Amino acid sequence: MKKNKIEKKRSVKKNAILSVIKQLFSIIFPMITFPYATRILGVENYGKYTFSVSIVNYISYIAAAGILRYAVRECARVRDDKKKLHRLVNEIYTINISTTIVAYLILFALLAFVPMLREYVLWIMLISLSVLFTTIGTDWINSAFEDYFFITIRYILSQMVALSLLFLLVRNQDDITQYVIVSIFGGILANILNVLHIRRTLKIVPRLIYSKQLLNHIKPILYLFGSTIATVIYINSDVTLLRIYADDASVGYYGVSTQFYQLVKQLINAAFIVIIPRISNELAKDKSLAYSRYNKILTVTILVMIPCATGLFMIRNNLILLFSGEEYLKATSSLAILAVSLIPAMTANFFINIVMIPLGMEKKVMIATITSGIVNIGLNFVLIPIFAENAAAFTTLIAEISMILIAMFYCRSMKFRSVIKAIVTGIVGAGTIVLVCFLLNSIISNYFANIVLCITISSMFYGVVILIFYREKVMSIIRDMLISR
Repeated sequence: MKKNKIEKKRSVKKNAILSVIKQLFSIIFPMITFPYATRILGVENYGKYTFSVSIVNYISYIAAAGILRYAVRECARVRDDKKKLHRLVNEIYTINISTTIVAYLILFALLAFVPMLREYVLWIMLISLSVLFTTIGTDWINSAFEDYFFITIRYILSQMVALSLLFLLVRNQDDITQYVIVSIFGGILANILNVLHIRRTLKIVPRLIYSKQLLNHIKPILYLFGSTIATVIYINSDVTLLRIYADDASVGYYGVSTQFYQLVKQLINAAFIVIIPRISNELAKDKSLAYSRYNKILTVTILVMIPCATGLFMIRNNLILLFSGEEYLKATSSLAILAVSLIPAMTANFFINIVMIPLGMEKKVMIATITSGIVNIGLNFVLIPIFAENAAAFTTLIAEISMILIAMFYCRSMKFRSVIKAIVTGIVGAGTIVLVCFLLNSIISNYFANIVLCITISSMFYGVVILIFYREKVMSIIRDMLISR
């Protein structure tokens, strides 16, 4: 194994930067594809595509079964022991293949016995190919080795190919099938590259095995699977019930608002994704070292999520008008609610993925997720028939709040310092963002110019707020950067 090359890629700072670069491109590409698709396909066809994706999401979560988070954690712990690593990879791969087969059997049953899905069969089956290739691609191996250089390059390359195909194949409103093919092509290509890279660089060839050791993984995976199923419920039930109680247009509006919501979530998550394998590896060696990181990560999470949520709320109208057009303007109200949801969602993400899962609290994660899922789907049944896409957004907010409250309860014994200072800083910074965006919204009517200036000037003012509250820390970072140069 080319250990030296791998070790060089394990710097948290470098990995965080690479992850942010990847996530920036994961925003840039949709900024091109998303407005193009929504405008070309129209509200109803884009709603049909969104609904088809939501159905596949159900089986994708079943196929994944919580394995990704478990695999990254466990492989990170034994990655320095080649023999243990190879055995673990084979065991997890075998379980993942099994869950994927079960997922496809469920999908076939749904398509055969649910009449409403017959119109969507072709699109659903095409999109489902992404599930199969995700399993085969075993990207969790790359994450466990913190190989974010390859992950980043692979993503950019595959998406550039998909982007080229989009403009070649999707030209009018009836090209929904072509759009479906293009939407999955990038992921399929990425997973093919994964297989080649893992075999060549890491010298790992996952194989199907039968071993009693498989049983040792079942219990923690089942706990994560329980939380995964609940996640399916509160992420996808809103889209499914929107289609049942409303129409494709409502799904289209909600699809637009969730697209912006998810893009911002991805960007916020970027720097934190790389922390999970590192924390898991440190917990296996020295728990005190891992614990010391929690306060820093939570502080950064708070300082990032509050301005992002505020900014998304303030520029949502112009975002929709610029990227999707007036036809989708009705989506602004649901996007406003989802913008608020970012705060509890990202806080919950910290406690669930950074604290609880690395500490082996899978059962408690399952309880938290199932409870929030029940809250979500219960409210969906009551509110969606009345308020359509706005109800779907509101139930997401309530579910995220439920999640964070339960997670914080389970982590109540842990001491998180400097949180109040971070919250005060975020609120003051959010106030400056609201003021800047309000003034610019009243002055500048051009959508693009308004968005650029709102983001740029708001970031500058927020930077000043950070400097005021964290002057010593900022100056220390600047000194370290200058010395390192």
